[in-house]
Amino acid sequence: MLSKIYTSQLDEKTLEDFTITGDIPPWLSGSFISNGPAQFEIGNTTFNHWFDGFAMLKKFEFDAGHVTFQNRFLRSEQYVKSHENNKLFTNEFGTYASNSLLDRIKHAVNTLRSGGSYDNCNVNISSVADCFIAMTESTNVIEFDLSDLSTIGPFKFKDRLRGHTQLAHPHIDNKTGETINVMTEFGKEIKYHIYKIKPNSKKRELIKTYISAKPFYMHSFSITANYVILFKSPFMMNQFRLMLGLPFNSCVSWQKNTPSYFIIIDRKDGSVREIEAEPFLCFHSVNAYENNHELLLDLICYEGGNPYAELTLANLKSEHPEFHHGELRRYMIDLNTLRARKEILSTDSIEFPRLNYKKINGENYNFMYTAAMTDRNQKLYNALQKNNIQTGHSLRFEKANTYFGEAVFIPKPDSPIEDDGILLSIVFNTKTQCSSLVMLDAQTMQQRAEISLPFHLPLGLHGNFFSRTKNNVVTPLSPQVQSLI
Repeated sequence: MLSKIYTSQLDEKTLEDFTITGDIPPWLSGSFISNGPAQFEIGNTTFNHWFDGFAMLKKFEFDAGHVTFQNRFLRSEQYVKSHENNKLFTNEFGTYASNSLLDRIKHAVNTLRSGGSYDNCNVNISSVADCFIAMTESTNVIEFDLSDLSTIGPFKFKDRLRGHTQLAHPHIDNKTGETINVMTEFGKEIKYHIYKIKPNSKKRELIKTYISAKPFYMHSFSITANYVILFKSPFMMNQFRLMLGLPFNSCVSWQKNTPSYFIIIDRKDGSVREIEAEPFLCFHSVNAYENNHELLLDLICYEGGNPYAELTLANLKSEHPEFHHGELRRYMIDLNTLRARKEILSTDSIEFPRLNYKKINGENYNFMYTAAMTDRNQKLYNALQKNNIQTGHSLRFEKANTYFGEAVFIPKPDSPIEDDGILLSIVFNTKTQCSSLVMLDAQTMQQRAEISLPFHLPLGLHGNFFSRTKNNVVTPLSPQVQSLI
């Protein structure tokens, strides 16, 4: 019943007539866009992994209570050339482009010579200056038109910074407006380039280059007013396999008996402090803030193994899929003693953490929102959950026959209250075999509205809301999409 959520949706549609239950708040104005894989086969190749699917953008446009929907595939080089030749153009996250050993060797040699051009940007949505971009963990970024989701083409930064991989979860400093991100460059030394982009600029400016003897994998990081914090875990990358263009999932592995480190970089003077912790893997940070001489980091953490290996389509479609289950931790890092201690905030099976980002990212805060499994025998996230970080109290929203994607928080304009807003989540109904957009009151976690679609959408990855001002200017609420990749 659930497998359709991992089944291709090849139709591209524009809809203006929906079945809407409840009411849409009149103040909601802008575009909710979700990104994710939506086609899982091409020619004779059936993809192995959820992350292999070609990127599809889905948009719900809101204007004074009126809503429209549109979905379009991102015309990446991977998508276009694969469809032109009816075969996978280059290796995907977990799938080889060819079953032939000779073809795989030729592909690896050509990738090494050319530097590779993987651009199936199916992970995240963000913006740079006045441009809207789709991202994955490659340095290749694709620009698209917000009005109709058409693909404009490769996005080019106006600088000479170079690297091989890049995080798909940038941060914005809410006070300076700077976008901050991390790019990795492989070579004799593994260089992690931490850079910033000033508002309305397309130029990346280097904050600091951190050098590591071995390439460690990161999917997100944290920022505070004065620091950038990287998570150096024993989840290591094999740079030689990566440089040969092998499927990414075969290029990462967990190194036993190896500690993790917090790499703390001063944003003003570039000084670096490394603080050891027990081994853990964090895909998504929740928030971080400073308290006198301490840094407090809230993270969803895993221990051991490769959680990505469980996201194969065979496992996800099985009767009893297996998952790694993490826990919500708070790390308290003493900057004087350079020691870290932890506190377990929740052992619930949760992911996709979201916040009232523009108001409280980098600050002490109260609330986070996640997708949740009500028990560990679930096949997918069957609830949305609100956690009060201060009290430990949580609220859940569940709905019969319904599985949930990431819940994106949209604050009510000009409200001083942290949780005054709505949550948007694209959900799948196993009874109707169709998808819809569920809207919750973020304070009470009760449904406010549901916008039903007459077809299914494959389970997506990350989304964002771009608000429209009175002058019809579109601005992002946050470029950070805190979710499982």
